[in-house]
Amino acid sequence: MNDTLDSIMAELRSRINTEDTTTVVTREEIEEIKAKTVVVMPAGGKGTRIRAETHSERINKVMIPVDGNTSMIEKAIQDYTACGIDKFVVLTGFLAEVVEEHLGDGSRWGAEIRYSQDPDGRKVGNAGAILHALNNGTLDDSLIAIVHNPDDLVVGMKRPYGEVFLEGQIKAKKNGCIATFVVVPETPFQYSGMVINKGRVLDITKYPPIAVPAHTGITVFDPEVYDFFRRLVSLEVESSFENVVCPVLAKDDLLFAINIPSKNWIPVNDLKGIETARAALENC
Repeated sequence: MNDTLDSIMAELRSRINTEDTTTVVTREEIEEIKAKTVVVMPAGGKGTRIRAETHSERINKVMIPVDGNTSMIEKAIQDYTACGIDKFVVLTGFLAEVVEEHLGDGSRWGAEIRYSQDPDGRKVGNAGAILHALNNGTLDDSLIAIVHNPDDLVVGMKRPYGEVFLEGQIKAKKNGCIATFVVVPETPFQYSGMVINKGRVLDITKYPPIAVPAHTGITVFDPEVYDFFRRLVSLEVESSFENVVCPVLAKDDLLFAINIPSKNWIPVNDLKGIETARAALENC
């Protein structure tokens, strides 16, 4: 029988993404570390690709409504506080003062929100923004950090996703790791995919799921990771921790990963992403 794209992807999936199904985490362990956790939300980007949706030059991308009048970043804060995680650090840059006015101090959610603005108005990337927050004391280096881009929406999970992420980090620690990538096992290919043998098309599928784990824009860091930021990240250049810190963690066998279903992750990078997010939230 000839290979199909589905069969090849299934084989690839089994080779490059196997989950930890044996490490046991108790409810008590998850509850214990909630008080030791802060959610770090990068909110400094301009969101040029979806600027038309804001209808204003005075609205940061993360402030775009996705659930009634609730913005992306407000939705994330609501979701985390609902499961008992109530400390937040927002990393600002573009329209920093507008973002702060939008969220306030967090008291309306029973939360604490602290802000760290990019140094001297320079773009330093998410790695530099985290390092700067550590340096200026906004980010407490004794806390576990869930770094969550607010425009990476998680919807329709059976469990509170904050607890899922912390469970993953507890598994990571039990397996000798200090950081956890939240990934989806596959992402849709935007075009038709094919199997081709010597120029002859043997199989074709429109928008096939590609079985390569994709980072959701959500990462959990144990406090031990902050030393890597201090050693590897410079505030003189714009950089991302995915490119600077995480490859070193992976090389040192310190990076873990957990899967969430692909259908529950909605990256909002354009107008289509906003529409998809709004439709999904309406159906929850």
